Amino acid sequence: MTPRPTQVTMATPAAVTLLAALATTPLATGLPAQQIIHLPAEDRPLNAALVEVYRVGSLDGPLWQQFGRIRDAAFDGAGNLYLLDTEALTVVVVDPGGDLLRTIGRRGNGPGEFDFPMGLAVWEDGRVAVGDIPRHRAFQIFDGDGEFERSVRVGDDMLAVRDRLRADRGRGDAVVLPGSALARIEEMVPEDERDPPGTRRILRGALGGDEVEWETVAQAWSLPPVGEIAVRVGGREISTGGATPPPHIFAPGLFLGTLPGGGLAFSDSSAYAITILEADGAVARVLSRPIHPVPVTDAIVEAEFERRVDEAIAGFEARSQQMRMIYNATTGETTQGVVNVDQQMREGVRRSTLAFLEATPVADELPVVLDLRTTWDGEIWVRRRGEDPLGEGPIDVLTADGRYLGSHPATTPMPIAFGPGGLMVFVESDELGVVTVVVRRLAEAGGPPQPDLPTARAAYPKPPPRRPVTPAT
Repeated sequence: MTPRPTQVTMATPAAVTLLAALATTPLATGLPAQQIIHLPAEDRPLNAALVEVYRVGSLDGPLWQQFGRIRDAAFDGAGNLYLLDTEALTVVVVDPGGDLLRTIGRRGNGPGEFDFPMGLAVWEDGRVAVGDIPRHRAFQIFDGDGEFERSVRVGDDMLAVRDRLRADRGRGDAVVLPGSALARIEEMVPEDERDPPGTRRILRGALGGDEVEWETVAQAWSLPPVGEIAVRVGGREISTGGATPPPHIFAPGLFLGTLPGGGLAFSDSSAYAITILEADGAVARVLSRPIHPVPVTDAIVEAEFERRVDEAIAGFEARSQQMRMIYNATTGETTQGVVNVDQQMREGVRRSTLAFLEATPVADELPVVLDLRTTWDGEIWVRRRGEDPLGEGPIDVLTADGRYLGSHPATTPMPIAFGPGGLMVFVESDELGVVTVVVRRLAEAGGPPQPDLPTARAAYPKPPPRRPVTPAT
């Protein structure tokens, strides 16, 4: 059996921890008026169908439909869909009928060109921000017609954006994201921009000037930092160094969605507790359901290690199939091609991944919430854990004013993004790696039962199936 890493014990129940964290942060000024709304424990099944509007993407289609890797997607107020393809280094804009409207940007190092785009935000009027940090050192801004407008510089300590950008629904020149989404050089981060222990920031980035201005909207709760992790693999020491954020296994994610008018909804603890913020960052209410975290067992840890190792190998194999320049040590020639992955390479990935997992602390319970997204109209979709502790469960639909509308079954895919008129987008890939983008619309309640649909995910290879885990009794 795989050795179990050090366990991180939470000193208080998760729901209490959430409120304690709120009470010690700038949010505390709104706490006396805060409502904690206890939603019902029993699920209310939603019987609605997802109706396909259009799909794009094929190997034998037009060039613009031959997608590489769709990293993110977003809609504007007219229902146009924006797709960030990080292999083609462009943003493809699709109109509401599924036809090409325009492309934005191209490969290159000049203004309006992309080198390493990793984040996309689209405002209602069709203006676009693309985070292209490593070489351009900027967010690139495009107007509603797709023309390059200007660049907004980032600080010298910033390396990349590694999470989704979200257009602020209350300001037309700002984006919102977790602070942990900014990969930064730890030694260069100013002291007043570091997260106090046990917290993590939610940031608003104002893009109206020449340089991005970061504002802390809220301090969410976090497990305590673990510091640097170093392991030896094959005689070499590999370290996380100053990477942010420090890793934990089963740490609660910081899931965030924007609301009309500039408010936010987020989940940050292992409990079922969805915090609703006003546009000024004040806490409006916390939405809670009596669904509790599952204690972590050795069997759960072993199964999670197996899943992550399989995922790492599958990701390595997928990256190896991307065209690159390869140096032949025998002939001294450099040619373009793909890397042929052999068993020795797979074993190296397995050993290094497992070494890091065994050195990483483990939380003592599995968080209830696995994902959170917000719709164009301000509903909150919350994916919670399933009956299999490591599997996905139903999607609850909540409103920001504190109502529980019901739950979609566990087979319902979580959209990458929502648009006006009930539009939602999913990115799928087949066994050959062909990427397809599907736009669907949620039919009116009372329609036919929802069919089983492919799980929405980015176009990554699917790891081998994992055996179910029986929860502890």
